[in-house]
Amino acid sequence: MSMVATQVTCAGLQTDVPEFQVVAFTGTPITIRKYHDSDRDEVRRICCDTGFLGEPIEGIYQDRELFADLFTNVYLDYEPDWSLVAESNGRVAGYLLGSVNPHFNRILMLSGFQTACKMLSRLLTGKYSQHPRSEQFVRWVLTKGLMEQPKHPEEAAHLHVNLEKPLRQGLVARGLLVTFEDRLASAGFDHYYAKFFSCSRRNPERMYGRLGFEVYDRMASTIFQPEISDPVNIVCTHKKLNGAASHKAFTASCRAGYFSTNH
Repeated sequence: MSMVATQVTCAGLQTDVPEFQVVAFTGTPITIRKYHDSDRDEVRRICCDTGFLGEPIEGIYQDRELFADLFTNVYLDYEPDWSLVAESNGRVAGYLLGSVNPHFNRILMLSGFQTACKMLSRLLTGKYSQHPRSEQFVRWVLTKGLMEQPKHPEEAAHLHVNLEKPLRQGLVARGLLVTFEDRLASAGFDHYYAKFFSCSRRNPERMYGRLGFEVYDRMASTIFQPEISDPVNIVCTHKKLNGAASHKAFTASCRAGYFSTNH
């Protein structure tokens, strides 16, 4: 597999975006590369296919269009250059959506407000009348969604990762994170955070912990009630970068055979 550097412009900087392959436990080569506009439909599909703790979102909300808007528009509309995808057999099977904008929260509020207004309109016009759980989800977004958010570090970059089931093992996530961290370091950012849902049946904290993250805050969430009886938390996890640490991790992984490079 070859290490191909593609020059892109991000925040006024020329930043190398390496394209390389990860060999998944299934034996399938996974190419990690920068996001293109043509990937948007696939990113939105994966967002919905994994929205209910790794399962399709339809169980709690049947409006895939607005669910994808809620969780991807703030990245893809405003900072698509900071997004990456994992490609398997020529199709997008995972993604990392990133932001380095210091005003991310304001943009998130604006983007979320626009989507929430559409949700409310569809709720009031009976769009969800045949699916009470969708009505409940919209009410959660409108009333509890903001209150159930954990605190996060200030002046930090941010990311959101989602992978299809065959890719949910550490090597693919590590490849995405290493690429993102190298770009952050090149652009002068020294820390970032991620948020995710965590419960007894699906606990991403362990994976993030192995990758050097520490839990920054957590908040109990009611988004998946009554389907999930166990406590569900929205967790904010935080990582500090120290210079070339991510590059060293990538090099060590290459030597260990986790990644390979060729021409």
